[in-house]
Amino acid sequence: MGTSAPDDEPNEEAAKFYNLLNEMNKELYEGSKYSKLSFCIRLFHLKCLGGWTGNSFTMLLEFLREMFPFAKIPQSCQDMKRLIKDLGLGYDKIHSCPNDCMLYLGDQKNQQCCNVCGKSRWMNGNTEDVNADEGGAQLRKKPVKVLQYFSLIPRLQRLFMSSKTSESMKWHNDQRTDDGLLKHPADSLAWKSFDSKFPSFASDPRNVRLGLAADGFNTFKIMSTSYSTWPIVLVRYNLPPWICMKQSSFILPMIISGEKGPGNDIDIYLKPLIEELKQLWSGVETYDVLRKKNFNLCAALLWTINDFSAYANLSGWSTKGHYACPCCAA
Repeated sequence: MGTSAPDDEPNEEAAKFYNLLNEMNKELYEGSKYSKLSFCIRLFHLKCLGGWTGNSFTMLLEFLREMFPFAKIPQSCQDMKRLIKDLGLGYDKIHSCPNDCMLYLGDQKNQQCCNVCGKSRWMNGNTEDVNADEGGAQLRKKPVKVLQYFSLIPRLQRLFMSSKTSESMKWHNDQRTDDGLLKHPADSLAWKSFDSKFPSFASDPRNVRLGLAADGFNTFKIMSTSYSTWPIVLVRYNLPPWICMKQSSFILPMIISGEKGPGNDIDIYLKPLIEELKQLWSGVETYDVLRKKNFNLCAALLWTINDFSAYANLSGWSTKGHYACPCCAA
């Protein structure tokens, strides 16, 4: 009998995640029904709901440690944030031009004003406030507009670090019934056409097929209030149909908020997501816990989901006046 190939050791990122998860899954104290992880997430959730400052949250943690010295309670708000971010639940704050001209990224990260319209990136040019996250000791300027960006690559990689989600990501290939009926996006002509054009991508069922949904709404539900929120949502079509459209299965890579919607400038905000999608087209090293092997994970964006006005913003196609219809150009 032939011997099977030896299992791969988890790559560096996967090993770091597993070690942290093992540490965080320990009991908060002996006999507790809460783990250190569940305690941190629950308490941090309350901080966000209550609008507590970083300083007040640190003081609460100090009080809890004094009251329960036997419990594994983080030292400060910064320690709590670091733990949550290491688990992949953090996000990046990317400053943007108030007129939606550019993002302050890469070589332009340290610019003080927009290189298109000349507007300052800071509120009132010289407005400063206390950065409570740094213990109140450091002052910083307040940006006019901020994009909250949740990195996509580590979120896709973590899907294969769990045996349950890793198996679900291959459902479209391993468990779908191919009876000629349209029951799943994998039965569509578009999916099959994509497979025929890119056979190397289709050869591994673990590669991720994504759909992008985008639309804006008024957060405060008051039409007289000038404010807009645009969540960008990704749908994983590898999953079975009764799971992939559940809210818990969605991936939220970014939230675009401000006094007005991004309109046709939404492509400015999509830049970090597009850069990650380009990287995912080439592939990133990922550990598959089911096979206990490292593999090259790829992803592709197949479809977008939006209303007609958002379709115009995303595609650049005019949906008003002449040639408004994208199908017949009438």
